[in-house]
Amino acid sequence: MAKLLLARGPVIAAVGLIVVVIGANLFDTSYQSVESVIGTTSSIFTDKELLPNQSINSTIASSRLAEHNVIVAHIVPSSGSVKLEGVDPNGMTFEKDSSNGFLYHIIQRSTQGGSYNLTILDTGSQPVRITAVIGEDPFLGNNCNAAYGMKCSIVHLAVGMVATGIVAFVVGIGMGMYDFKKEQKLQKK
Repeated sequence: MAKLLLARGPVIAAVGLIVVVIGANLFDTSYQSVESVIGTTSSIFTDKELLPNQSINSTIASSRLAEHNVIVAHIVPSSGSVKLEGVDPNGMTFEKDSSNGFLYHIIQRSTQGGSYNLTILDTGSQPVRITAVIGEDPFLGNNCNAAYGMKCSIVHLAVGMVATGIVAFVVGIGMGMYDFKKEQKLQKK
């Protein structure tokens, strides 16, 4: 029975970690099809060619953005490696790497105004073509049409799963440490 008590914390932590991974994958998967539900978009780059280690820059004013926005980029060929780097108006930096010819990044409009400076860099060994747009994030902006079905709820579900998984992981680690210390005290007696 004591052995089972020692295992419950690590089991809960492992389940929590699995839930986090599943939630994060659901989140990424939902953004693979976000373009069909974005609505109005603004072009950042249209079919721009990038040579290896070359970059292109763009500036987007906060005044042009909705409260929640998503940047979506497609890379051809899909085997190409591209990195998005940016600086928001507050000076905070962000970066995201492409995966299978796709890249997305969520940004929230700065309430102080200013501009977002974006750089897209070809980090691979072959030339690539980039098409990138920005538009209001339909999932986080709560402008997703019910006609899109489950796609509208999947991001909220994914965020809930990640949060729940993190809590379960922390609780599992705590329980494991408590049970281990308790078992050590019993063995000393």
